[in-house]
Amino acid sequence: MEFSKVSEQNAWEAVAAATSQIRRGESEQALLAWFRNQGVNLDQAVFPCLGVFDEGVYSGTLVTQDRKVVEYFVDLSSPEEGDFEDVTNQLGPKDPNHPARDLKDLITMSLVFFDAEQSRAA
Repeated sequence: MEFSKVSEQNAWEAVAAATSQIRRGESEQALLAWFRNQGVNLDQAVFPCLGVFDEGVYSGTLVTQDRKVVEYFVDLSSPEEGDFEDVTNQLGPKDPNHPARDLKDLITMSLVFFDAEQSRAA
């Protein structure tokens, strides 16, 4: 997809790169398994980035195959204690339909990316 601003194009490319990395399985396998255990279809989910908090500890946001925006935090040494919270109803300006949206924001762009993939698949 093409955007009029370089910063927006950069955000699109960052989301595309992070999502492709996950879909190709190029991440810690225990993390990918944890996502799957949370019900995430890695072939359809979209990732704004992969947040490495510390060694074996990840935090971030993703868009599930159902277009739900989820914040997660997991320490792979105790994955059963990880957090996986649906924050879709709390997006505010991170929602691409919000009047104050910012397409440079990676979460907003993840939703735009998700919608574009859904449109192509239809």
